[in-house]
Amino acid sequence: MKDIPVVTSRTIVALLCLILAAGCAQLQAVFKPTPPPAVPVRPARPALPPAHPARQEPPPRLSPQVSSDRETQLTQAVNAKIQGVERTLLSIDQQKLKADQSETYQTVHSFLAQAREALANKDFQQATNLAQKADELSKAVH
Repeated sequence: MKDIPVVTSRTIVALLCLILAAGCAQLQAVFKPTPPPAVPVRPARPALPPAHPARQEPPPRLSPQVSSDRETQLTQAVNAKIQGVERTLLSIDQQKLKADQSETYQTVHSFLAQAREALANKDFQQATNLAQKADELSKAVH
């Protein structure tokens, strides 16, 4: 037992002070209030588009392919419907129309113009629908 060094009280006190000092640092970290979580930074809002964006062409219309014979038939049918509506409108005295009839009369003209435009674009379905609407409305005015 002579080989084992005797630990003196001074050594024990020094060791306890070191442990205590190290322990205090750990205790302080445990009892130290945690900082609030970081608020995530939101990315900046994207810039608003300009009030008057540059005019863009509408996307091309997808329409069914028709043979030239069918195209001729459809064109003739739509033109016949348009001409029939125009004859009806010519027979109406616009001066005698009431306000709501006058508005309907203008709507019929608008549908006819749109039908002609659709026909020029070879959108036969749209042209047919517009010509039929114009025809129905023209009967309501007459």
